[in-house]
This record gives sequence, C-alpha cells and structure tokens, in this order.
Amino acid sequence: MRSHEWQEQRRDEVPAPGTASPGSAEWVRGVLAAGWGEPWAGAPVRPFSSGGAAPLSHTAGLWQVDLPGRAHVLKVQLNPDAVRRRPFYPLRERIAAHCRDRGVPVPAAVPTPDGATSVWCQGLVCELSPRLDGAATPSFTFAQAQQVVRTGLELRTALDELPPGVTAELARVPLPRLVDEEHWPTALKDAEQRLLPLAERGGSDWHRAAAGALREVVSTGRLPRAAGVPAAGDPVPRPGVVHGDLHYHHFLLAADGPAGQPCVQGVLDFDNAHLGDRLLDLAWLAEAAGRVADPAGRRRSLAAFTAAAQARGLLRPGEEALLMPLLMAHALPVIVDIAKDILERNILSPVWLGYFDLLSPARRREIHELLTAPAA
Repeated sequence: MRSHEWQEQRRDEVPAPGTASPGSAEWVRGVLAAGWGEPWAGAPVRPFSSGGAAPLSHTAGLWQVDLPGRAHVLKVQLNPDAVRRRPFYPLRERIAAHCRDRGVPVPAAVPTPDGATSVWCQGLVCELSPRLDGAATPSFTFAQAQQVVRTGLELRTALDELPPGVTAELARVPLPRLVDEEHWPTALKDAEQRLLPLAERGGSDWHRAAAGALREVVSTGRLPRAAGVPAAGDPVPRPGVVHGDLHYHHFLLAADGPAGQPCVQGVLDFDNAHLGDRLLDLAWLAEAAGRVADPAGRRRSLAAFTAAAQARGLLRPGEEALLMPLLMAHALPVIVDIAKDILERNILSPVWLGYFDLLSPARRREIHELLTAPAA
C-alpha cells in the first residue's frame, strides 16, 4: 500500500484492541466497542455462516453480532491489498442509498455515533449491517431466477441514473490489483503454455483441481477472443458505474413475497463498484438466469432475461452474444491466479474450489450457446 493511502486511512482509526490479532473474536469485540459504542460493546460475536456454510471470500472475515431482537453482521476487510482508498467507502454508501431510494433492496450500513458507515482499525475497514433472513442458493427455480433478474435489472437502471459527479469521484478510487496478471490474453497464454502442463504433471488432488479449471479456461478461450473483449489497459466500451460482482452469493432470496413467492431480500457487496462496461452487470444476471436446474427451465429463464433486459433498454439486440465472453474474460485472470496459488505459491485454501465452481468457464459456454441459439 502506498504511504499516502496508509496516512489517509489512519486519520480516524479507532485504537487497536490491545494485542488481539486482527480479525479475531477479541479484536472484533474491541472494534465494536470503540467504533459503535453502546449497546455493541459486549455483544456476543461468532463467525458468520449461512445454512451452516462459511461465506465464499478470500479477503474478508464476517462475524455475526447478536443483539437482543436482531442479529447483525460485521464485515472486516482482512487483506490490506483489497482495501480501497478511504474516500471509496462513503461514496459506496451514497451509491447504495441512491439504489435504495429507487426500490432496490440494498441493506443500509449501521452508522457509528458520529454518523460514519465504516470504522478503521490497524489499516483495515470494518462495516456493520443487519443480518437478513434470506439465503443465497447456487441453483434457482424459474421463479427465483426471474426475481434475481428483475432485481438486478432494477439495480442496473438505478446505477445508470446516478448523478454525473459520482462517475468522476469513483474514477479517483479504482479497484485494487488482486491478481498477478490482469491482462486476460496474457493470462490465457500462460494457462495454455505453462500452467496447464505443470498441473497435469502433478498427482495431488490440488493439481487435479487446478488442471480441471485450467482445461476449462483453455477450451473456452476462443470465445472472448472471437468477441474481441477488451483487455486491461484498453478503452472501456459502454462505460458506466457497475456493481461488478453480481454473482448468486450476493442475492439473498426469501419466500416472503405475495402468496409465498420468492423475493430478493437483499443485494450485497458493492466493494467492487467501479467504472467499467455496463454489460458486465448484465452478464452476471444472465449467468444467474442460467442457474435454473432443469434444461427446459434454463432455456426459458435465459429467454426471459434477454426479453426483460431489452424491454428496459439495457441490452441492445445482438449484445446477448457479448455477455458470456465478457464474463469469461473478467474471470479468467482470477482463475489463473488461483492456479498459480496452488501450483507455485503453495497457498492451498479451501475456498479455491468454490471459486473454480463459481467462475466455471464451461458453465458460461453452455449459457452462451443458449443465449445465442436461434429462436425455436
């Protein structure tokens, strides 16, 4: 982290909780007491889980904070490299509030006594929000997929209606670099020529997992090439403020709509909000529409997504063919970097398998084929 950013982040930090390790239960209790005061001081805390499973994250720690009558979640950005410059966080809350004002169910952060929506301690940013009752699911019914798509399209519309000044402010707080090689064609070449052969020579389960993910990358690499997807450093087509990370983990579904129908209780995690191609958010929504379990329902869901996005003026005819290539190119450097963690850095985190599944190029190739198939 550059020194001026570190100084910027130190300005209103709360004191470190003694000798507690950052992200530990003792540290979390100290941050709650120093940042939010009563009644948070002394509130029971425990690692957050949803449906018995830990959240999919390699940069953040989540803690459930149990107050009488309502549970909350404290998010701690534990990887200093993933922390964005301090001005990003109030700006992100303004973006979220704008979306809430337009009916998008974005949870509001719990403010500190002085009105801040984040607290800094030892260079790490901490944020508190109510725990929602909904849950993320990797496989949707048709009705669930349509609710996710509807909510996501409302979010995309709200982002398009942000005041012009937000764009300039967001441009001053770009995304941090979290992978070794951001340029997707270079990452693809490395996967083809070096990493896949290296993975295939190994005999461990980790080698096999990396080899499987890299084979998918290599076998689908022609799609972003053929679509001419820009790489890092190239001009961004269709620029706008994007959420940037609208995968299924960030949509919490509950069955409390009319007549017990599914509804989206919350859209989470604007940490990757940035200036980018507006089609990226739509690509994530198409991927969500393609998570309907049965093949016939999946085709119907994707057709409904395309029709709805075009009806709102968010997707032009023919742009559906760009969505999965764009999403593949977006994820490709991440998959390759995880493979490097496994094969070269010996960083063997259980979350890597979850990321390989979440970002699967083979799934996106199937969705691409359905999106571009001639109408029956």
